[in-house]
Amino acid sequence: MNYHHNSNFQNETLRDFSREEERSILNKGFVSIRKEFPIQVYPIISGKTKKSSLIVPTQNPANTSEKIADIHYASIKDAEEATKYSVQFFETWKSTKPDIRIGFLKKAANILRSQKAELTALISLEVGKGIKDIDAEIAEAIDFCEFYAKEAENIFQPRKRDLLGEENIYTYIPRGVTLVVAPWNFPLAILCGMTVAPLVAGNPVIMKPAEQSSAIAFKLFNILIEAGIPSSALHFLPGKGEEIGAYLVKHPEIHTINFTGSRAVGLGMIREAASQNLKFVKKVVAEMGGKNALIVDEDADLDEAVIASIQSAFGFQGQKCSALSRIILLESKYDTFKNRFIDALQSLKPGLPEDPSVKVGPVIDSESKTRLDGIASQFTSKILSKLKIEEGQKHSGHFVEPIVFESEDPSSPLGQTEFFGPYVTLFKAKNFEDAMKIANNVDYALTGGIFSRNPKNIQYAKEKFEVGNLYINRGITGAVVDRQPFGGYKLSGVGAKAGGPDYLKQFLEPISITENTMRRGFIPET
Repeated sequence: MNYHHNSNFQNETLRDFSREEERSILNKGFVSIRKEFPIQVYPIISGKTKKSSLIVPTQNPANTSEKIADIHYASIKDAEEATKYSVQFFETWKSTKPDIRIGFLKKAANILRSQKAELTALISLEVGKGIKDIDAEIAEAIDFCEFYAKEAENIFQPRKRDLLGEENIYTYIPRGVTLVVAPWNFPLAILCGMTVAPLVAGNPVIMKPAEQSSAIAFKLFNILIEAGIPSSALHFLPGKGEEIGAYLVKHPEIHTINFTGSRAVGLGMIREAASQNLKFVKKVVAEMGGKNALIVDEDADLDEAVIASIQSAFGFQGQKCSALSRIILLESKYDTFKNRFIDALQSLKPGLPEDPSVKVGPVIDSESKTRLDGIASQFTSKILSKLKIEEGQKHSGHFVEPIVFESEDPSSPLGQTEFFGPYVTLFKAKNFEDAMKIANNVDYALTGGIFSRNPKNIQYAKEKFEVGNLYINRGITGAVVDRQPFGGYKLSGVGAKAGGPDYLKQFLEPISITENTMRRGFIPET
């Protein structure tokens, strides 16, 4: 069946921060959100705020002396209660007219639009993301609401195939209670898409945000409730992944687990779901990371390749599952590219990401910083260049120096392990086929790209590059809803691409109904 492009879907427009007016609105957003600090984030179950015995503060990763929020962690008892209410409300939510659920998503998109300045400020301060990246992320959250609303309009039109004397209907019903386990790196967009898709499909949702970005998650939860999502259809459980996350993954009443995060956790969930002896097969939709490569061939435009590589490797400090971590260069271009790339790295400005001119901010937390520092010291001999960050800055926040490594060995951790930080490694290839072998010889298949003006190489890449999102002559991050549905295969994920035509189907069961209309003594009018 052809996928008909949703012609009436329009992507959200990005803001232009070169305009004084936009910058002034943004500054007001920072002032107003800071007045709310520390934001009190509570578990909310069926509209009731829960008290907590464990309150964990979160800090601004760029300036750890600034407290963002107090996160009141949910307990196992809260998780049990959220599941109970979700199960009770399932039939009601399932039988709510799709148009009503669709309306809630459109309303949520409008509320998100009206709160761009405050949301931008909060994302910047809670996770240390740069302003332009945040703008794209908020646009993506809005796009998810609008796009899944449009997709639901299509999917809930039953497909009819009638014959003389026989009526056939193909339609979809919701699967059941959905657990959403979200990451901190796209704290608004990914959580939003992962939550509104199962909701519009008729499944009650339990939101389990990442510990590091619970304040943004709480804002989103409140926006969805304000948009009209019934409080019994959506519950909010901030807390420890290893505790309440693990408890809910095992819970016999959870039908679908929607997960974005690390490969180890995702594969653990899949094993756990498969081993349960239930009256249904528990489904895990998982997006799990990558070790993404860019191939630069002899015919590449090197200036473009350098700019795209810098952005893809170091945007948001490399903390994107789509981030570039391997650059595979053909020998003849190796030295030229290397020198230009190192120069370009030195031009990046580190600092507080709330300043729009800053290109390198902090990593998310001290755990990430310690881990990344360990990798840097393990591969000291392979360091080609790094961007110096002043000691003062390093002491005030979780800053890690961006590094370019070079390696002869694509099978070493530099070529195989996802670091989730501002680290990229250069590799040499003998020819284009060799480059493609190196690119594909990893466990992941998420994003990848080539820079080339050679039609033969471009065609070869289209056929052979093992990635879910292939980018030719552009950066390999920044997928846009509906234009570049996002997600990979191999060990990068299971399930359909976010922002694409199959995504809602993950949360639905298809059913077919056939009625013999002859026996009732009439033939339906044709």
